[in-house]
Amino acid sequence: ATRPAGLRSFSQARGRMVVPAAGELVVGFGAAASSGESAKGITFATRPGAEVVAPFDGRVVFAGAFRGYGQILIIGHGDGYHSLVAGLDRIDTSVGQMVVAGEPIGRMSANEAKPRLYLELRHNGQPINPLPWLATRDAKVKG
Repeated sequence: ATRPAGLRSFSQARGRMVVPAAGELVVGFGAAASSGESAKGITFATRPGAEVVAPFDGRVVFAGAFRGYGQILIIGHGDGYHSLVAGLDRIDTSVGQMVVAGEPIGRMSANEAKPRLYLELRHNGQPINPLPWLATRDAKVKG
């Protein structure tokens, strides 16, 4: 399928990606994880039942449960870039669907006090720090 008119190239994304859900950044990129490895993405504590939106324009390449991540959504942005959004309770898109930045794609659990949303940005399969790509909305997102 071809890219619909109006969708932006990922080359325009730096500093313009949308934070997928309102919340506090609780784990930064490269932070030490309990497994001893470094975090390959960033984690936000959201409010229960928070709406999750697409971080940037692209095509959904995976939607569903994945080992260790729970419900995840992988969006292909082109130019070798993908974003992985994990920790969702409900996914509201399907594989092959085109999404635009800010479009609702799912919801966090309503049964947890502070559900955790994980965002990973990959370029050619390698994790990269998503913070420089995110549009800053307040001090909670800077890093």
